[in-house]
Amino acid sequence: MKQKLKTLGGNIFSLLLAGILAVAVWMNAVATADPDETRILSVPLSIEVVGLKEGLVAQGYESVAVQVTFRAPRSVWDRLVPGNVHARLDLTGKAEGEYSVPVRIQTDISPVLVETVEPAAVDILVDRLASRSMAVRVQLAGNLAPGFQAGTPTVSPNNVVISGPESVVDRIAQIVATVDVEGLRSAMDQSIELIPLDTEGTVVTGVAIDPASVSVSVPIQQLGGYRDLVVKVPLLGAVKSGYRLTGLTINPQVVTLYSDDPDAIRALPGYVETQPLDISGASADITKSLSLVLPGGVQVVGDPLIVVQVSISAIEDSITISRPIRFQGLEPGLSVKLSPAFVDVILSGPAPVIWSLKPADIDVYLDLTGKGAGTYKLTPEVNMPAGLKLVILSPEQVEVAIEEASVTPAF
Repeated sequence: MKQKLKTLGGNIFSLLLAGILAVAVWMNAVATADPDETRILSVPLSIEVVGLKEGLVAQGYESVAVQVTFRAPRSVWDRLVPGNVHARLDLTGKAEGEYSVPVRIQTDISPVLVETVEPAAVDILVDRLASRSMAVRVQLAGNLAPGFQAGTPTVSPNNVVISGPESVVDRIAQIVATVDVEGLRSAMDQSIELIPLDTEGTVVTGVAIDPASVSVSVPIQQLGGYRDLVVKVPLLGAVKSGYRLTGLTINPQVVTLYSDDPDAIRALPGYVETQPLDISGASADITKSLSLVLPGGVQVVGDPLIVVQVSISAIEDSITISRPIRFQGLEPGLSVKLSPAFVDVILSGPAPVIWSLKPADIDVYLDLTGKGAGTYKLTPEVNMPAGLKLVILSPEQVEVAIEEASVTPAF
């Protein structure tokens, strides 16, 4: 019996040893196939706060980005993304005050080993959560168009609620809606984002405003003696034959006029003219500064000159010309026969160029370099004056018959 127990004990020991060796071999195989790698997480982590007592709020961690170095099997790294990794500050049991709190890293997957955390701790302030209602102040920025004035702005809603750490909320002296009125000539109504400011006019961060934006209306009216009129440019003459007007740009298109006599302003028509612009015989764009023609006692507010740009383009036309086909590059001892020997060339382009075109200005040719005896279908090349466009070549291809030149015997 003792012998049997001794034998059994030896067998159990051997089995355990074999099992341990098998596990070691398996772990080594796994490590070889899926080795550990130490890397820095590709994206820095934002910090989450947990365990904070109701009625309190933490600040000082919002802009901190945490860089974490992990050691994990290569197969795990594909799943180590910010959504599966959390950087947390545990504020359980913390009352009002300042603290240096260690950053805790938690992952939703395993196996993962945290090697380093930077920063390892974050300084925060735990403060009482406070809120209060404040009136919105509208602030106009910029200058209206000359001769205009702004009335009293209206804002909806008039009051908003700010909330956040008590020490930050107490710093806020005003809630401002800044409205840009630069160059405005008429009433405006738009949604404006609110800005909290302290007594020094510095923007206060770290608080919430509800609502974050308000609707602001600013009435704008023109002062007496001022009037806005559109600008008209009288054109004299006609452009060169074969050309046409394609555009007229006036800058500014509207001017503000002023007179000490409001009746003189009211008597003006709905427009004001510049000096005439002579375009007689023009064949290219024109840019010129012109003065306004104003009655006595009326003056322009701002720059008195109007910049006028006239765009002029050639009229498009087309022409059909029949031209013989010449050839070049024919090897010695060969002759060529073209069928057909003439082609119709249809061109388009500026009318002045089309109208002055001569048949000899169009060169149609075939390059026969390297072509031996045989029959070919080839497309002729067309040389033409600059500015013209080949619309149609008829026919597009010609038959080219190349053969050995006949030799007349000598007697």
